[in-house]
Amino acid sequence: MLKAPPTDKHLSRMYYELAQEGASCSGEKYSWPYRLKSREEKLILAADMTRWDPRLLGILIEFLLKNWERLQPQILRQYYSQMKTPQTMAVVAEFCRAATAKKEIQYYCEYLQKGLRKVPDQFYFKGHYAPGGKLGQAAADKSIKEYKKWGFMARETPTIDVYSKKTVGRVDAAGRLNLLRDLFKTNSELSLGDYLRALKNGISRQQALADLKKIAQLKKGTQGRGARWTLKKS
Repeated sequence: MLKAPPTDKHLSRMYYELAQEGASCSGEKYSWPYRLKSREEKLILAADMTRWDPRLLGILIEFLLKNWERLQPQILRQYYSQMKTPQTMAVVAEFCRAATAKKEIQYYCEYLQKGLRKVPDQFYFKGHYAPGGKLGQAAADKSIKEYKKWGFMARETPTIDVYSKKTVGRVDAAGRLNLLRDLFKTNSELSLGDYLRALKNGISRQQALADLKKIAQLKKGTQGRGARWTLKKS
């Protein structure tokens, strides 16, 4: 379905198309090489395009969360064979599952993911990281688990509410410890709050404390809210 990497005008046209369906975005009706026949076809093409645009991924997740009852999952799945990477739909569904506890949405998203296998390890966003660069290394070491489950690497947490700036996505246990070690490389000591802020408060205080205990120790003479942590000596 995706004929070539999307240009800025093609992405703007996709924003326009999604806005016509009620998505929280706006774009321009530029010409492009697609004739989309249904709402589901728009969503599928948008999923393929998300690999060039982190913002589009958030728009798509928010749209699916609010409009899943209007989208026929069996029709969405019929287009998988025409996609460049159908696992992008699995990633969209994974973030939706992380954003809500509603059982019907969970079942809906599970159905969208059925039969799809994770891809060989690769970055989710194309052309986003310089070869051998620090950002690419950080994405590899501290990937968000919703990407990682499907074989992708990325650190971008999608924004699913443009007004509240709410994001979705969490770093898994291995990624969190990599992040914590990096924090200690630039800070001789950390507070629990420092670690939570680095994770955008994406985990509980109890989990953050458990992570710290694995590789750090309380600094002598500190406790309570003023407690500081230092890296354990190997």
